[in-house]
Amino acid sequence: MNSKRTLALAAALAATAAALLWIAAPARRPAATLTYSEFLDRVSQGQVAGAVLNPPLSGAVEVTCRLANGQTARTVLPADARDALREMRSHQVNIEIQNSRTSPLRPLLNAAPFLLLLALWALRFFRKPPPRLRRSLLG
Repeated sequence: MNSKRTLALAAALAATAAALLWIAAPARRPAATLTYSEFLDRVSQGQVAGAVLNPPLSGAVEVTCRLANGQTARTVLPADARDALREMRSHQVNIEIQNSRTSPLRPLLNAAPFLLLLALWALRFFRKPPPRLRRSLLG
């Protein structure tokens, strides 16, 4: 009976963890990917209505842009994106720069597999052994 209860508890924990990950993960629609040159061409042609820049702490800048026709596209700008920013500003592209900080749930989501394994280990380790085994251990 204990093994069934432990298995049920482990399944419930796994289902809860999966539900939390599913709820907390942002919904993403597939977006077209543009090269840097294609992106600049579309900006100069006035086809880009807005751009959201996600600068990391170092390296290339991820950009999600909204095209004039309503579609969404993604591209990557170099770390020094002054030329692209200048081009976007000259064509009245709405530019949003997001903070590179992660969401408050991100560390918890990253630690979820470890915490789940730790909980399963604790259940197995701190559970009382069956009476037969207890008698054989105690002598």
